[in-house]
Amino acid sequence: MNLRFTTPEPEQMQDLLSVTLRQVHGADSQLEDWSAHPVSKRGKHRAVRYDLDARLAGAPHTRRYQWVGKFYEHDDDAGRVAAVLRQLSVTNGSARGGLVIPRLFAYHAPFHLLLLGYEPGESVTAALVRDPASVLPAIGHAVAALHTTPVTLDGITSPAVVLDDLRQRIADLSDRIPVKAPPLQHMLGKLERRAPVLSAAPSFLHGDLGPVQLRWQMGRIVVLDFDKWTRGDPALDLGNLLTQLRRLTLRKPGKLPHFACLRQGILDAYQQWTAPDPGLTERVAWYEQTMLLRKIHFLTSDTTRHDEAEAIRERQAEATHLVEELFALLESGTSAKLGA
Repeated sequence: MNLRFTTPEPEQMQDLLSVTLRQVHGADSQLEDWSAHPVSKRGKHRAVRYDLDARLAGAPHTRRYQWVGKFYEHDDDAGRVAAVLRQLSVTNGSARGGLVIPRLFAYHAPFHLLLLGYEPGESVTAALVRDPASVLPAIGHAVAALHTTPVTLDGITSPAVVLDDLRQRIADLSDRIPVKAPPLQHMLGKLERRAPVLSAAPSFLHGDLGPVQLRWQMGRIVVLDFDKWTRGDPALDLGNLLTQLRRLTLRKPGKLPHFACLRQGILDAYQQWTAPDPGLTERVAWYEQTMLLRKIHFLTSDTTRHDEAEAIRERQAEATHLVEELFALLESGTSAKLGA
């Protein structure tokens, strides 16, 4: 993976960690030892967990801290994420309904680097398998808290923006699967006619909300990776999250609760913690349909993440399954069928 940034040498990284430690814990804090560990191979940006042994002023023993360094290809991207994390940090976590957002400790522009607090936690998917009755309401509550956090930002993702992107994807899908071109165009027409109207007061959105960005932390939900934050209809985030949960239930049948239960549990909890919004369910259904199409296009066209022949066949099979399911959902004419 060729990244467009200069990775710090070990001596430079030690200096960065030392400077940040003093900024966070006081001028007399001393870094005594540190080590680096890859966080994940997923995602566009490289993330590294740093384990720090530090001695604070007056403390008889060293203390262990865990931070995450996230490296970006472009400094504009790093600065954009740093700006939103600073604003999100102003709101108290308990007031956000158990929502946990990693704390930003430092932004080092020369290396396109953010240093964040490491938030431990269990995969939310594993937690859902074990205790859906606790986890589903917590997810809905946390997402509601995120959407109602006051953040001042530029840029909006409107239904028109989503449709413009979708038109390009459907054109490409039609070229790749000519036999599906007429129903795909029919599907696009239905989505265009049913497109919701953007709220007069767009909410802050994560922009890429899915189970992989969520952690279960002793009753709280940790939300990670605000690389694609935007503003817009809260239904967009919910539609994206539900679409990814739908995929998990299809890929691992019997492991997770039935999708209808997952969907209803999250939406019920979300609506309990937000102002009344009579059209939310229908708008969420619309965004679920558009996100399913986006995912179908990705599964059909992407061969870079796992280029083995078997992996490509599995993605194409999943895409075919999702196409047939989406055709059935749209032909049903009722958003309620999405939860079936």
